[in-house]
Amino acid sequence: MFLMVPKKKFLPMVFCILLTTLLTACRLDFTKDKSSVREMIKSTDGITVLEEKKEEAENKSSEKKEKPTYSIEGSVTLDSTNILLKGKTDLPPEAIVYTRLLAYPKDATLKDIKAYRTKPYMKIISEDYLSVEADGSFQSTELERPDFPQRYRLDVLFAPERAEESMQKKLVKEGESIEDLKGMTRIDLPSRNEFLDDVVQGYIRQVNIMPFDEQDGDNVTLELVEVEEVE
Repeated sequence: MFLMVPKKKFLPMVFCILLTTLLTACRLDFTKDKSSVREMIKSTDGITVLEEKKEEAENKSSEKKEKPTYSIEGSVTLDSTNILLKGKTDLPPEAIVYTRLLAYPKDATLKDIKAYRTKPYMKIISEDYLSVEADGSFQSTELERPDFPQRYRLDVLFAPERAEESMQKKLVKEGESIEDLKGMTRIDLPSRNEFLDDVVQGYIRQVNIMPFDEQDGDNVTLELVEVEEVE
């Protein structure tokens, strides 16, 4: 059974239906188009850029984490005023490893010291020069800490450009120079020789030494650690 609609009312109804359909279609298409535009913008201005930045970060990270040409490992044993450093390295035999004890400022916080965010004073409290044995081992004989309540940082380092010329030749392959060695970092290494730069490239490991009445302050063996930037 069909309802009879007057002609005058029928045309406006048809017009409304058509208009509603068109608007609905436009709204759906517009949403789709907007989504596409959004995706396009994200793809060109967002994701692509982020991926490029991510790739750059990964490249930089891989450069930082690149395996060093030479490594230094070791531990420090504290016994009263004595500091015994024992280590192992793949540096050539007779290479001279340098170790120094530096005092932290009195007002440095324990948190910053443990995070290696605080720089110690550059005055040398104690130091030693260690010759690498045929098996790659080295050991200190002259290290000590004179002030028990003081917090220190012990550095163990090797700076190729400070080595003898004969040793420099042993460190590199034929046709290379010491600048080609991988995995080195900037080290503040002042010298009494005014012709030598204070900041050099080299290999370094550190360890914090606490006062005798604090944790890691006495009768303990501590492992050397690697810090990306020391100075």
